[in-house]
Parts: sequence; structure tokens; C-alpha cells
Amino acid sequence: MVMKSATRRSPADRDRAVARLRALTIGSSIASIAAVGGFGAMAALSYGGASTDVSTAAVTTAGSTTTTDGGTSTATGTTTTTNSTTTTTQATAAPTATTGTAHAVTASS
Repeated sequence: MVMKSATRRSPADRDRAVARLRALTIGSSIASIAAVGGFGAMAALSYGGASTDVSTAAVTTAGSTTTTDGGTSTATGTTTTTNSTTTTTQATAAPTATTGTAHAVTASS
């Protein structure tokens, strides 16, 4: 039995193969950049920031008098309690630039 060898490719065939490979590489690069931009835009539109609830309470006492009659004491007046809740939306912090080296300095032995 005789084994058949593969036919040798011509330079034109190799050039076409390299051009196809280049087109696939450029196409996949463009598609990946578009996908990153799309996912980033979707994330930015769907996340509004962290919300924090702030609760405050104030107690006000007005017209307070104390009367003592033979060992008994009576307090008269008005006490008002006010509760309020405020909801605020806080944006996430932007990254800050740092200066200096990125390597940790250690003592040598």
C-alpha cells in the first residue's frame, strides 16, 4: 500500500490563508470591543448608585413647670416628638490616581 502525500500549497494559497486569518483576527477584536462597550453601558444604565437611609429624631419640650404640694410633685407641659426619614442617593467613588512605585519596600537581610 502506497501512502499519498499532501499536495504542496502554492504561494497564492498561503497568501489567501494569511488574509483570512488576519480578517478573522480583526473581526474578533472589533466584536470584543463592541461587547465590552455594550456591557459597560448596560451596567451604567442599570445601576443608580448606593442609597443610604438617614433617620433623625427630635424631641422638644415646651412650657414645663413643676409644682410641689406637701410632698407631691406634678409636672405640666407639652412634649413633641418629630421623626423624619430622608433617603439620599450617593454616587460611587471615582478611582483616584496614585503616585509612587507599585512595589512594596521590604528590608533586606
